[in-house]
Amino acid sequence: MSVPSIVPSGGHPPDGGMWDEDWEAQLAREEAHLSVVPDAEGAGERPAGLLPEAFWDSRQRLQHIRAYAHAAGCSGDVLLHSCLARLSGLLPHHIQAVSGIGGRASLNLFVATVGGPGAGKSTGSSLNRGLLPAPDPDFRDGLPVGSGEGIAEAFMGTVEEETGEVRRSKGGAETPVMRRVRKQVRHNAYFYIDEGQIIAKLGERSGSTLGETLRRAAVGETLGQTNASEERTRYVEAGSYSLGLLVGFQPSTALPVLADAGTGTPQRFVWGWAEDPSIPDEPIPSPGPLPELDCLRVRYEPLDLSYPKRVRDLLWRERVLRNRGELHVPELDGHAGLIKVKLSGLLALLDDRYGVTEEDWQLAEVMWEASCAVRDSLLARAHREAEAAKQQQEEVKLQAELKAHQAKNDDDATVLRLAIRAREFARKQSGQTFGEFRRSLANRDRKQAERAVDRAEAEGWVFMEDGRLCIKTE
Repeated sequence: MSVPSIVPSGGHPPDGGMWDEDWEAQLAREEAHLSVVPDAEGAGERPAGLLPEAFWDSRQRLQHIRAYAHAAGCSGDVLLHSCLARLSGLLPHHIQAVSGIGGRASLNLFVATVGGPGAGKSTGSSLNRGLLPAPDPDFRDGLPVGSGEGIAEAFMGTVEEETGEVRRSKGGAETPVMRRVRKQVRHNAYFYIDEGQIIAKLGERSGSTLGETLRRAAVGETLGQTNASEERTRYVEAGSYSLGLLVGFQPSTALPVLADAGTGTPQRFVWGWAEDPSIPDEPIPSPGPLPELDCLRVRYEPLDLSYPKRVRDLLWRERVLRNRGELHVPELDGHAGLIKVKLSGLLALLDDRYGVTEEDWQLAEVMWEASCAVRDSLLARAHREAEAAKQQQEEVKLQAELKAHQAKNDDDATVLRLAIRAREFARKQSGQTFGEFRRSLANRDRKQAERAVDRAEAEGWVFMEDGRLCIKTE
């Protein structure tokens, strides 16, 4: 597996310019990643963005996860993505990544799986409980998301604290006076949203904090809000929690979230397909749960994941070039480095290691490239659907114009026919009134009688005199 460079070896753009990816180049990249979005029309084809066989073959535990999924008739990609999201929620919050940029980084991971109804998006979440059991029975497992406040509330509880006062009994014994207060009492949670359209709808509500909370939670920032009443105040300190999120999308419901790139929400997700053409025809034996992971032991002291020097240098150089304005990154790729830091760190922990290796980083890049292929396929699909809708609108407009033109032609032909009729009427009954001419016409033609006489006058066939239709003899 090769690790792509961020910039050419010279380190500076040609001709002193800035690295930029214009719309045409970006569209070309999307078309290159593309090409099959799994749906009824593409059934049986392998969609771009599935993890390759070489990825699965690289490690025993990756093979274990895939076999566990296939034993249940589920997608290996779905189970791996949801497993990493669940692992990020199970981890002691003391474990964080130190990649050389931005201090200690949270490993909180957000995953989006995309597929049609019944494609197995939710199966990965349910299988995870058996594959990676939670060591803590109080673990908030598979919680739904209803609001930003609800995410913070998952970590809150009520405890008794000493007030500093004492109560003396008649015998002289002193008992501390306690009070009940709300504060953070948990540090781990895993959330699951069965239908991603909820995110877009909840985010549209006036005063909704969901979008902001998700963006903050993805990077481990402080959650909660301060209210006048203590019972509604929530405060979850930055770096004090671990959180994983799995969201299931249908292709159509994923597009509004992808279109919200300006807020930074879709950039915080790893994207994957729910379909898996490699699921065997016959059931296979389940390998059982993963071996107990050392990283899930209770910890009370910080533990930093280390990264190879080349990776740290790579991330540092990208950061410097972007902040100098010498490197322009497509909007949806804005968190690529951070996502790969998370993925490589979680893959190392899954392999019972606290040092990220070059191979961990390369596997994370494979996952990131697959995520981009899924995302870009959805964008290309949206582009095609928009073009098709535009063409349909243009076709409807053209048909309407053709009908109007045809109607005008038909109308002109009718007027000419009735003008000739007016000439013949005047020749035979010169001096008859306009009303008598109109009554001589069929009911369907009477509304055109006035235009017919005007046309006959313009042709020089008749003239009107004192309301009577007269033949012109000159």
